[in-house]
Amino acid sequence: MRVTLAALFVLGFLVVSLVVLSHLREKLHPELSTPVAQQPTEAEPPLPPLRPPAADPQAVLEDIRVELESALLRSGLALDDLASQSTAEGPVRLEVRGEFPPSGILSDLDRRLHRIAPGAHLQSRPAEGLLEVIWRDSPRFRLHFHLPADRQPFAGRPRIAIVMDDLGRSLGFGKELLALDIPVTFAILPGEPHAGELAELAYLGGREVLIHLPMEPLGYPLANPGDDALLVDMPAAEINRRMREYVRLVPHAVGGNNHMGSRFTENREGMRAVLEVMKGADLFFLDSLTTRQSVAYAEARQARVPAAVRDVFLDNVQEVEKITGEIHRLVRVAKSRGHAIGICHPYPQTLEALRRMSSVLGQSDIELVPVARLLVR
Repeated sequence: MRVTLAALFVLGFLVVSLVVLSHLREKLHPELSTPVAQQPTEAEPPLPPLRPPAADPQAVLEDIRVELESALLRSGLALDDLASQSTAEGPVRLEVRGEFPPSGILSDLDRRLHRIAPGAHLQSRPAEGLLEVIWRDSPRFRLHFHLPADRQPFAGRPRIAIVMDDLGRSLGFGKELLALDIPVTFAILPGEPHAGELAELAYLGGREVLIHLPMEPLGYPLANPGDDALLVDMPAAEINRRMREYVRLVPHAVGGNNHMGSRFTENREGMRAVLEVMKGADLFFLDSLTTRQSVAYAEARQARVPAAVRDVFLDNVQEVEKITGEIHRLVRVAKSRGHAIGICHPYPQTLEALRRMSSVLGQSDIELVPVARLLVR
């Protein structure tokens, strides 16, 4: 009997101990009491919108239109190939002279539209050349893509503009450029020591002058556009002040193009502040297109500032033969489309390539013009 009672006592003590230990374990580590398969998982936070949603439906539609134009530009189309037919009712109809955008461009556009206006999305029928933007269960934009009836080379006299960036550092290089029998446009950095003097020489020599606007690149501050550059976190008042100073430092300028600026030209608010000053000073804007995500051209069109977009960088490789090859490519683009803009830089190899190509560029079937002749207004 005593042995039995002792055994029961030990068993009861063990049971009570296990219950107490289990209770303490739940209290100290509650997450261990839930099976792994049932434990809640933390959901990924939603993608933040590009900007606070606009309360005005018309403002939303305007933002959508800007994104559409930017996507067309990134797909290689020129916005002068876009014809709008607005109607009082129904979607805005857009006729586009060009090929249907690739899937990568459309996927990116669809994502951007949703971030502007939740629920906005694309419906595409490539076989029919039809693209629609749906928002609030209704089509808002309807784009019809079609190739021109004839894909023949441009029948008129093709026009080419060549812009030399980064000028103002060396007065000697500017004089050598003026000595060329080629009407190269001078894009002058306002912070350089010879900016004003070179602008005067270019003007007296009959050359077009642009302000080469220093803007923040994606690699900033490792890639530095200069101490006086425009940065995306600047207030509009400071951007306006710097822009007015650039205009003062580069006399006779008729327009401007971005120096670096791969991050700044993706920023709508910053570009709007820039274009406000340019419009007031009667300047045009040339998008150097240092990023395919640039909204600069679309914003210029929205602000009614005359604008154009660079077609070919001529001297990404600083070899004379490579540069002459890119000049030939610029000529081919112009003959195909009717016009083309090339941008180059003050390298000795570039100057030599331009000398060698002066006879080709002076051919009677090619017209060398200032950028102002190639603007969309």
